[in-house]
Amino acid sequence: MKKFQKKNLSHSSKLWLTRQLNDPLVAEAKKQNYRSRAIFKFLEINEKHQFLKNNLNIIDLGAAPGSWSQHTSKINKDGVNIALDLLDTKPINNCKIIKGDFTSDEVQNKLVNLLEGKKFDIVLSDIAENSTGNRSLDSMRSNIITVEVMKFSLKHLKKNGKILIKTFSGVGNEEVVDMAKKNFSKHIFIKPKSSRKDSKELYLYCIL
Repeated sequence: MKKFQKKNLSHSSKLWLTRQLNDPLVAEAKKQNYRSRAIFKFLEINEKHQFLKNNLNIIDLGAAPGSWSQHTSKINKDGVNIALDLLDTKPINNCKIIKGDFTSDEVQNKLVNLLEGKKFDIVLSDIAENSTGNRSLDSMRSNIITVEVMKFSLKHLKKNGKILIKTFSGVGNEEVVDMAKKNFSKHIFIKPKSSRKDSKELYLYCIL
């Protein structure tokens, strides 16, 4: 394991950097020219459910650094690919990059204009709140975001459209489950093999 000499790094930051440097999927993502290891979660889930195709309207919420959008833009060559995040996202071929908060009316109006009034076939979200170190609080805060993504999807998703959203087991998950049951024809929670074992993250796949 590599040691870090930078005294300005916190203990948690050192642990995160150590884990990144010793994670084979981080190295494999770089080898395949993807921006993060998160791509392997997406590929694993899509391999089973086969939702990604060409000629679709796709939005990737919380897209930065952009590995999911890198892949969708390659497959969805003749469709619309949009990557949205509060953070800067480097350009991606065949993908429109928007910086902003998807919950704001201004941003949602911009999305509607980009699609010329049409709706999305797929809504993706790998959003997670920054960790506080308190797992219960982190789950609650992240699941609040999950609910907001589901509300956004119900407004802007086509009939039979699909969503794939990061969520977390624990506090706040009950509301996510209840909303999925009431509003979608199918829902399933997935724990990808490529997800770190110590993570409470799950992925919610739904069909409207």
